Amino acid sequence: MSQRDGSKSPTSDKKRKGFLQRHLPGSADTDKETTKNISPLSSPQNCSKMGVVVTSARHAHRRSSSANAAVAFAVATAGSSNPRDLPQVANDSFRAAARRKMSITSSAATMRVLSVLRHWVTKHSQDFDGNNQLKNLAIEFLEDIVCTPTLLPAEHKAASQLLRMLTKEEPAHKLVDLKELLQPPQKPSKENISTLSALEIAEQMTYFDHKILFAIGSEEFLGQAWMKDSKKDKAPNICLMTERFNEMCRLIVSEIISAPCLTTRVERIEKWAAVADICRCLHNFNGVLQVCAAFTNASVFRLKKTWERVGKTSKGTIDRLHNIASSDGRHRNLRDALHRCDPPCIPYLGIYLSDLTFIDEGTPNFTENGLLNFAKMRMIAHVIREVRNFQQTPYKIDPIPKAANYLLDPNLRLTDDELYQRSLGIEPRAVSRLSVSYTSSSPLTNQLKVHLAQ
Repeated sequence: MSQRDGSKSPTSDKKRKGFLQRHLPGSADTDKETTKNISPLSSPQNCSKMGVVVTSARHAHRRSSSANAAVAFAVATAGSSNPRDLPQVANDSFRAAARRKMSITSSAATMRVLSVLRHWVTKHSQDFDGNNQLKNLAIEFLEDIVCTPTLLPAEHKAASQLLRMLTKEEPAHKLVDLKELLQPPQKPSKENISTLSALEIAEQMTYFDHKILFAIGSEEFLGQAWMKDSKKDKAPNICLMTERFNEMCRLIVSEIISAPCLTTRVERIEKWAAVADICRCLHNFNGVLQVCAAFTNASVFRLKKTWERVGKTSKGTIDRLHNIASSDGRHRNLRDALHRCDPPCIPYLGIYLSDLTFIDEGTPNFTENGLLNFAKMRMIAHVIREVRNFQQTPYKIDPIPKAANYLLDPNLRLTDDELYQRSLGIEPRAVSRLSVSYTSSSPLTNQLKVHLAQ
């Protein structure tokens, strides 16, 4: 009956004390010990650390059932209210892995940028040669990479190599001033085709052609710039190559026509055939076509008596050269020869200019949907890339001053009218039979005259 009336039994007190002693430090026997040994839940600071919100700082000394339930709930939820911090070792390993992943990503991006820059510098070096601002920006960027200590050694090495490529002195074949190189001599040349060897002439022709070829920029091939009114500004080096081609053809024709006799004329034809064959061996196909174009010039081609006296060996050489220079199949034989030969090589630029003209006029710049025609751009890039491949390997030929003066002397080149008039003087036009029959005084002619007079 005492338990039903609300009296506390010793057993229940021991159970309650046992529960509190398991979760709260200290003894709850007396108020003094409770005051001295304050539990973690008795102060706001400790309760906040355990995830319990305390609404009052006043200590509750009553041992009511509601207070005990609140304490039990607080103890049970203290560990789950705030997650425990990760160990320091785990945090360090996580940060190290993140830094390593970021470093790998940064390294891959840096190497990719350096790879693109290397392709730009090696394949399109003229962009940096003609633009000092671009060159200085690239050098500054590479210097920053070299001075960054957090990058990998491979990145430092790649940046250093590119930096040396941009800061090194220009090669000898790029330091030549074309205007000064092709300047006509101040005094007339004392040399002629007879005093110079075929090898000297062929090497000097190759020297001039390869200097002009290496000076041509990729932008000169765009938009048919060599055919515009402003071609001297937009495509100066292509125009210079064309002018040099025509001047050489006129010089060869002038040398043949100016020969004093038939024997000398035949000797000069054979000498120029030897020059063209040496140009073929030097892979200077531009020089080969210069000589072939001179041989097919009307002033020289019509000299039948002269060609009949040319030796069989020289005729065979000329036939082989004409076979290479033939325009059949869009210069099929010449294209095959260019693809088979090893660098260095000088192509005939006319075939690539014809290809670009055909592409530019036959293909629109934009599609039917108004988008840029990338197919056309790829075709143009393919043609320009072929020319650029010939600009990678220079010739190791030294200039020959006496041969240069001879090839550049304008006094040796006659005009087209003078050449044809001299050609007519060497071999006059043959009078056709038809003209002879009508000019002769035949009975039919006399009868026609009588009828006309009446």
